[in-house]
Amino acid sequence: MVSLTYRHILLVVILLLPALSFAQKVYDGQVINKITEDWIPNVNVLLLKEKIGTATNAQGYFELSSEKPLPDDTLQFSSVGYKTIKLPVSAYQSQMFIALEASNTRLNEVDITNKRKLKNIVLDKFGYADLKPVSARFYHHSTEVVKTTTVLAKLFKAPKDNVLLLNISLGRQDLPTSPSYSVRNKFTTFLLHIMTQDSLTHAPGKIIFTKTISLTDNALWVNIDLTNDKVRIPSKDFFIAIEWLINPYNEIIEVNRAPKVAKTTKRGFQLLNDVSEYHISYQPFLIGYDNEDDTRVHALLYTRINNQWQLDRQIYKNELALSATIQY
Repeated sequence: MVSLTYRHILLVVILLLPALSFAQKVYDGQVINKITEDWIPNVNVLLLKEKIGTATNAQGYFELSSEKPLPDDTLQFSSVGYKTIKLPVSAYQSQMFIALEASNTRLNEVDITNKRKLKNIVLDKFGYADLKPVSARFYHHSTEVVKTTTVLAKLFKAPKDNVLLLNISLGRQDLPTSPSYSVRNKFTTFLLHIMTQDSLTHAPGKIIFTKTISLTDNALWVNIDLTNDKVRIPSKDFFIAIEWLINPYNEIIEVNRAPKVAKTTKRGFQLLNDVSEYHISYQPFLIGYDNEDDTRVHALLYTRINNQWQLDRQIYKNELALSATIQY
């Protein structure tokens, strides 16, 4: 149990952090292929006037901190086989997607799907354009630290039984875009479950695979590679579930001002004072995007709180940014 004194000190530090880092500017985002929307690793990202740079990681994510930001500086993105892009920092937006176009010297990718006996397909595919703007967020929220289990499960329908699960993609945010929230926390850990569908209730059933996922950057678009895990799905209908871990590692603290009755006069008037209050939310913040296509069957979303599964009927227009690549 965290002491009250520690909490007060933590809140003071959080409130002071913006003032201590006012001069620093952080540029981050993901670089993808304009046509395939695949992540591009090892892209050189430079601030031309400040003369500092970095490179994208395996998921195309970059983060570049500028100690002396210049309003007329330019971000440059370059990689072998792609056309270089220059972006004025005045046009930069937080957690941008940068789409690079293949150059003429880059060989066109050959589609060999028809030459293979095995077929790969993506279930509930989404693109980078679906991740912004965000229409809904799914996360664990509490006004106090409580040890409840919260799980969000999405139903998938494969074309046949006994398919192999290759990877999972999901959209997430490091924190909601609100000034009342504390500093960014790029470190997130949660549990990934693959579950069968209960034949009687049609809710999530038996867990057939569980993996601990740890994220170490602020990438919006996350790929979870399961090729080495050899996960076989026994039936066509299955669930992919995210379980929040309630621990300080995943905490995001929201600080607000709220009125509190300081005194009541003899005539019954209340004198109010503004006081600070905080709520704790737990990562990951999963992304829901608008899906107004009535011809598409929306995947069912279930939530489990304290071992009770509930079908959430209020978010049927918000598609959870969660997809699965299978092979058969």
